[in-house]
Amino acid sequence: MKLPKSEPNPSMELVREALENERFTAHKSIFGYALSAFRRARLYAAWKTFLTRFRQIRMVAIILRILSAALTLLQTGAFVLLATVLLLIVLPLLLAFLLGILLTALLQSGRSNRFLRARLEKKHVYVLFPSNLDTPFLHQNVRSLSADPTHAVLLVSPYWISGKGLIQSSFFCTVREEWENVFLIRRYYFFKLKRQVLTSNVAYLF
Repeated sequence: MKLPKSEPNPSMELVREALENERFTAHKSIFGYALSAFRRARLYAAWKTFLTRFRQIRMVAIILRILSAALTLLQTGAFVLLATVLLLIVLPLLLAFLLGILLTALLQSGRSNRFLRARLEKKHVYVLFPSNLDTPFLHQNVRSLSADPTHAVLLVSPYWISGKGLIQSSFFCTVREEWENVFLIRRYYFFKLKRQVLTSNVAYLF
């Protein structure tokens, strides 16, 4: 008899997202956050378990496993060769593209800081961490918060590369003004913004 699958609990998902966003804001740099996220990931846990067990395995068992893996790879040699070629071509290009974006963001961050410092001066700033930019509730909430001229809203984009926003879709590297007093910012730029610009009158809404 099969047990019915448990349905995902939306409220628990929201709690997990809020906790993750709170962890995100606690770090001083994107690299610190990435390292922390990696350590919490299942892959890291699996790797730690593997290393622990690896130390307990005798040399004979290690050799047998290596031989078995080698035979398996030889049986699927064509697939492995194709996958390796694709990996060697696509992965470096993707990494180069991402590094280019991060480098551009680093070069633009000073100008972006000056821009936002001037626009956020004497305003109460709300920082939101939406998981989806398409929800009517988010749009209504942002418009309500930004209606007061003494308020400003910063939306930390859930997308690392996509230029999708509330009303625009053009690519941006660090920050983009959606409309008056509403700004969309990249996650990797958030840390520098937090350290150098968001020093007071800030509320984080998770």
